[in-house]
Amino acid sequence: MTHPLIAFLKTPMAAPETARLRHMRRWWMTLCWMLALTVLLLPLLKALFGPWGAGPALILTLAAPLHGASYFRAKLKADEACAQGAQP
Repeated sequence: MTHPLIAFLKTPMAAPETARLRHMRRWWMTLCWMLALTVLLLPLLKALFGPWGAGPALILTLAAPLHGASYFRAKLKADEACAQGAQP
């Protein structure tokens, strides 16, 4: 007989990552890195393009959370399907 805590530790905590989820995760990470780089380069962009230099930061500030929300929703759905024993 196995102790319940050992059985719990052997249970996978997340669904296997599908190609779609991996693609979404990589895009989300890329958007976050691009946003960080754009914020660091904001003084240079504003010097080069004036008030329009903040445009890329604004677009990425909107895109990263929107894509992140769709990724985390899909990831949660796959995790729940895996926990119930179904394929994601």
